[in-house]
Amino acid sequence: MTKRTDQTKLRLYLAVFLTVATFFATVLTSGCSSSEPEVIVYTSVDQPFAEPVFRAFAEKTGIRVRPVFDTEAAKTVGLANRLRAETAAPKADVFWSSEFSHTIRLAKEDVFAPYRPAQAEDIPAHFRDAHNLWTGSGQRARVLIINKDKLPPEEWPKSLAELLAEKWQPEQITVARPLFGTTNTQASAIYAREGEQGLRNFFDSLKQGQAAFVDGNASTRDRVVAGTSLVGLTDSDDAVVAIKRGDPVAMLFPDQGDDQSGTLLIPNTAALVKNGPNPDQGKAFLDYITSSEGELMLTRLGEGFFPIRRNLATQLDWLPKNGVRELQVSLPEVANAIASASLIINEMFLQ
Repeated sequence: MTKRTDQTKLRLYLAVFLTVATFFATVLTSGCSSSEPEVIVYTSVDQPFAEPVFRAFAEKTGIRVRPVFDTEAAKTVGLANRLRAETAAPKADVFWSSEFSHTIRLAKEDVFAPYRPAQAEDIPAHFRDAHNLWTGSGQRARVLIINKDKLPPEEWPKSLAELLAEKWQPEQITVARPLFGTTNTQASAIYAREGEQGLRNFFDSLKQGQAAFVDGNASTRDRVVAGTSLVGLTDSDDAVVAIKRGDPVAMLFPDQGDDQSGTLLIPNTAALVKNGPNPDQGKAFLDYITSSEGELMLTRLGEGFFPIRRNLATQLDWLPKNGVRELQVSLPEVANAIASASLIINEMFLQ
């Protein structure tokens, strides 16, 4: 056999091998990728709470969740800006946020598509967008945490106004600096209800009383746990964690009297991204996370979260039996006040 014949056969064998290999690679690749439906969720919900929800949704529907979590430094702001940057070619199907203000702002910027989740009809109307651009599911509250070893029950404050009383000694009250996070949301709620002067009066009085201002809600809780402060203004999830681990603290929902304004509630929110790559799967995820099943699962995973649905909230033993009286201000009013309130807060705390 000639050398030329051997080379011809070798080329023929190689061509057949490549053809067969390409065929099987194509079959395997197509079988792995296109046959499995998926949904891409941008979320600021803490990963330890969100991941079990994603697994339960995947098991129930067969739809794989590809999550994009926030970073601790950027929190919800980073994801909100990413959604804005991607509006020409959206990469996410759902925005699932641990708060409401950025969701409401993005809805105004035409980032979301209207969708009314199939199982959310029993969610109160004020926890849903009037144009079906977002839906609330699971919430936290702004609460008072009290060191019960250091302060007898008859001296416990029952309202935010009582934090301003002259009886408190320096640093007996602790509040996170209201420059960001839920304390900033609280400042915006005060602005929405009482205007600029009401906001200035509240924080000026705290500063004049030499309240301790710290870096965050967890630090607020820790000072009260240690007895360094007697009372702190924080989130229910921070307070419930301390209570369940046996720390000497109690939690109160402020302003619950009939003649008082109520407690600020901060719901998670979920929205369908406009022109996302997987709209049907996005709708399926919204149906799940806003359903009774999804809301109850999340609130059982997240310490200090509780359902928006009052009939589900009764299953949590740390909530008041009569429920929580909500602050008499709408979520859009609070979200719309954030820009103005933040300017005042920055002036008060950064200059």
